Amino acid sequence: MLRGRKDDGTWTYRDRCMALALRAYEDGLCPGCGLHSSVTRGDHNLGRHEVSAEEICHACEALESFQANDKTERFPGQKISLHQRADWD
Repeated sequence: MLRGRKDDGTWTYRDRCMALALRAYEDGLCPGCGLHSSVTRGDHNLGRHEVSAEEICHACEALESFQANDKTERFPGQKISLHQRADWD
């Protein structure tokens, strides 16, 4: 069911079309960079992108730092999760 619906929750034709369109879009995303294949593949996109190493994702920084320094034993399926600190406003 789509959010914000005020009726009985059944999907309309438009709802189904939108869900299929979202699925098609998400299927075209590159698992490596997260960009859509329409802007990453093909000769017309050659040279379109460049890399910048000047930005830092501080959430990834905390996670990668923890993983590099973590000495605890892991069991299969155990996940490390990232949460916002309770004292952060």
